[in-house]
Amino acid sequence: MSFKERLKKNYNLEDRHAIPFCLIMIGIPFVFFLVFWLYVNLDSILLAFQDDYGNFTFDNIVKVFKTFTGEEDELYIKSVPMQPLGSILGRTVLLWFLVNVVCVLPSMLSSYILYKKIFGHYVFRMIFMIPSILAGIVWVAIMKKMVDPTGPVIAIAKSLGMSISDEVATSGLLVSLDTSFATIVVLNVLPHIVGFNIIISGAYARIPGELFEVGRLEGVGFIHEFFRVSVPLVWPTVVVCMIGNLATVFTFDGQVYLYTELQYNTGTIGAYLYLLTASISNSNLQVNSYGYPAAVGVVLTAMTIPVVLIGKYGLERAVEPVEY
Repeated sequence: MSFKERLKKNYNLEDRHAIPFCLIMIGIPFVFFLVFWLYVNLDSILLAFQDDYGNFTFDNIVKVFKTFTGEEDELYIKSVPMQPLGSILGRTVLLWFLVNVVCVLPSMLSSYILYKKIFGHYVFRMIFMIPSILAGIVWVAIMKKMVDPTGPVIAIAKSLGMSISDEVATSGLLVSLDTSFATIVVLNVLPHIVGFNIIISGAYARIPGELFEVGRLEGVGFIHEFFRVSVPLVWPTVVVCMIGNLATVFTFDGQVYLYTELQYNTGTIGAYLYLLTASISNSNLQVNSYGYPAAVGVVLTAMTIPVVLIGKYGLERAVEPVEY
């Protein structure tokens, strides 16, 4: 039996007409994957196993593990603030955890409050969307003005009688070893408290209104309605968002480069790799020195794969799925 005859036997006319459309919808992302992920990353992977002159070597991988403890650094890159890669990775994971895990529940709750149409909810939704509407560099510029010596944050702290060091009073919160990273944490956490607003609001809107009506008849309060009804129903959407976030656990940036350029012990992996690569590109070295940054990326990718798979397994079983 020919392929055409098998199609006619197994699929009706409507299904056969849908096959070209399905192939196109699958083919376009597959081509994008081949060109924009496989091709680009294949070059990066190969670079990780080449020395400055293109010869095959494992030295870059060994160097990555040494830089985790500060035993070796890229001294020829003078513009990159030298910090042990292990401490940079620790700050990255901590900042990622606070932004993408701790903030999930407050974000879901704030979105749910807006979804329940509190008074002025349209205004609040627009206010909460401002951080995602503004370009990252614009948002960072605004926040840096807020925490500089003449900004409102320090002025309010002084008016409340809080103790402020001379360094903070004269230079701001972002240029002090004692306050810089904590300030970056706060500046990243605040917008992410409502970070799921748009996506989760759409998931809440899909919940049948009859379920809430039944809950009110049964005397279910707001908190029980949120945790017992809404969260299980939107949990698949939360899982998808969290799995996407897990892929960035070791490369989270937190816009640190824009805030401090990795100074004052604030480096994160994303900012470190960006500044390192930019420094190599702008250097006068007559060799190909991208092997070390590529090796960092390969090692972090290898570390990320089991984290994503284990996280996906745990998230999918954290809440029992509900069909509706």
